[in-house]
Parts: sequence; C-alpha cells; structure tokens
Amino acid sequence: MKSVSGSSAIILSGEPGTRWYAELTEGAEWCSFSSKDFANAKTKNGQLADGLNVLYVYYKANTGKLQRHAQLTLRYAENPEKTFDLIQLAESEELLPAFNIWAELPAKVDNSNYQYITHYGLLNNKTLRNYSICFDKTKKAALWVAYPIHDVYTTKNIPDRTNRWAFDPTIPISAQANCVEYSYKGSYDRGHQVASADRVCTDEMNAQTFYMSNMTPQASSLNGAMWGTLESRVRTNSCSDTLYVVTGAYFENDNTTTFDGAGNLVPIPTHYFKVLLRTINGKTGKKIEDCAPEELKSIGFWVEHKAYSGGIPTEICKSVKEIETKTGFTFFPKVAASVKEQNAPRDWGIN
Repeated sequence: MKSVSGSSAIILSGEPGTRWYAELTEGAEWCSFSSKDFANAKTKNGQLADGLNVLYVYYKANTGKLQRHAQLTLRYAENPEKTFDLIQLAESEELLPAFNIWAELPAKVDNSNYQYITHYGLLNNKTLRNYSICFDKTKKAALWVAYPIHDVYTTKNIPDRTNRWAFDPTIPISAQANCVEYSYKGSYDRGHQVASADRVCTDEMNAQTFYMSNMTPQASSLNGAMWGTLESRVRTNSCSDTLYVVTGAYFENDNTTTFDGAGNLVPIPTHYFKVLLRTINGKTGKKIEDCAPEELKSIGFWVEHKAYSGGIPTEICKSVKEIETKTGFTFFPKVAASVKEQNAPRDWGIN
C-alpha cells in the first residue's frame, strides 16, 4: 500500500453458502471494513454467494515517516484462521522505477498527470521487480507497462491465474477505472498490458497483473484473438539473457469512450503497441549496456484497436524508432540508434 488513502480487495473463494468471518486484529486505527466508519467496522462476516465475492479493506493515508503494519484474520466456517499482513508505506516512500538502471524502462517524461510505479514480488526469498508503469490519470490507464520476461517469471508455480481483480493500492482510486467486479460496458474486456501468463511464478506476482492500472478497455475481438497470439509469440522469444518488453496503449483522441463496470466514462485506446529488446545469442551473460549493437536485436508492433483475421500480420511490425515517433516516448535509452531501427519479423518467428 502507498501512503495515499484507498482500499485493497481480497477475493473470497469457496462453496456458495459457506460462512466466513474477518477481523482486523492489528492496525485497526487506520484500517476498516467500511470507508465511512473507521471507528467501529473492525469485524465483518457473511456468506459466500455464486460468482465473485470480494472483501474490501479501506485505509487512511499514512502521513508519518515510518511504514505501518496491519493484520487481518479470515476464517471460513469452522476451518483454521488465515492471516494476512498489510504494509503501508510512509509518506516519503515511493515505489519508483529504477530509471537509467533497468534496461526495459523508457526515458522518464515529466508530466503532472503521470504517476510512475514499480510493483515487486517475493520469489525464492528474493524481492524481484514485477513490472513498472507510467499511469496517466486523465486516461485512467497506463500509457506504458515495462517488464522483463525470463523463465523465473514464466515457470508455472501456481495452479491457475488468480483473477483477483483489484484497484492498484499505489494509485488514488478516483484515478482508476472501476472494473473490479464487472468489466467495461459493451464488447470490451479488461485487457491486460502485462499478461497474466507472463507472471505465473507466484500467486502474488500474478495477482498484481489484475490491478486496474494494468487494464484498458480492449475489444474482445482483439483481446481474445490476435493480441493473445502476439503475447504468446513474445514469450517464445524469452532467453537466458532476459527479454525486455514495453507494452502500451495509445490514445490518438478521446472521441471513443465506454463506461467502466461502475458506470464511469473512460476513453478507449485507438492503438496498442509492444517493443522488444534482447541479445541475439540469448546467453551472453552480459548486461544490455555492455553489449555491442551487433549483439542486440529489437522490434516493435503497432496494433490498431480492431479485429484482425489470421495470425500476426507483418504490417503491424515496426521498428522501435517508428513507435518512438508515434508515441513520443524514448524506449531502451541505453541502446544505440541503429539497434532501434531494426525491423526483421523473421528474426522473431513471424513470417
């Protein structure tokens, strides 16, 4: 949790009709099960219904200089209790991307409407970056999501995707689309930018891909077809040296809109894009900045927000440089210009 006020969602699962009981046992002075009653709403109970069951925990902003800790206990019927730890950052702490350090990160653009965030997860007792975003509060969406792809992230250690739709706890709820319980209106899915299938290593990292900040209203005819095929093809290009990816949404105008699950108006992206970077060899053991231009390869994809027939069309393949020109962002700033001028689809398994 960031220091701003907001809420976190816990998905309750089990057989319909099962009784559940929840209690805030620590941190009760700043957490509550009610956004309007922080003094008394420290316990809650109910019965599981068909469909999605969500328990919200609301929290006040942390204006202190230290992190603070809360604890929630949850019990189903007569089963043993489960304990959840909630950590809220201090006012001065931020989950900022490591600009100029991580190879996947675009150059930072100063804009008062943008919020930059990195989400982390614990894997094999090590804290790893999950993904970073540039979130535009006026669009209620991330303009780009940057992340590494490697076997450590894509080796499946969880039985299934979590489907734990939730607000991003680091962004004010008012700035996010509300599709926690219901998707966007019309024929639009809650379209991931970093795919759930890119993060199947832990429950925590997979759940973070279901944050509203990672979603856009994406046409079902694109999301369930060519876009999914493209996501799968990107994963096949993973390598020991790491594949670096930036996925983004582009709003050529705000003329096309829909409503989120709560009935709030949101703009629809006119285009999506991906840019990829990795070593040609795939196992040099070098950092990107230590590689010569001839050791690297890159490609971009510029996707109109529409349905496509067949597989991945070569006309969506672009150079990274072309997508920089279209979006105004600078991708892979540590890499020579000659690398970003490449556009060789066959080198990425696209014919």
